[in-house]
Amino acid sequence: MENRTQYWFKRRRYGYGWIPVTWQGWSVVIGYVVVVAGLAPAFLDAPEADQARELGFYLLFVAMATAGLLFISLARGPRPKWRWGARPEDNPDEDF
Repeated sequence: MENRTQYWFKRRRYGYGWIPVTWQGWSVVIGYVVVVAGLAPAFLDAPEADQARELGFYLLFVAMATAGLLFISLARGPRPKWRWGARPEDNPDEDF
């Protein structure tokens, strides 16, 4: 396993998932939002007869972009787990 100097994402204190904690993590999340929101008009600007097909392509694109975001989060952050508040055994390098 590779030796990581710093995580881009840390575990959330409440719930399941991650929070970006470095500029790299924030840039990945902002890039995801810009790509998904920015390409929506390109996919959804279709004649009325083709709207269902274009919506399907857009939803497929969003699913692939989300899978990429999850892959990066898993690769550059700790394993996710359900948390509900801070605990004494929490690792400050992995938990927010």
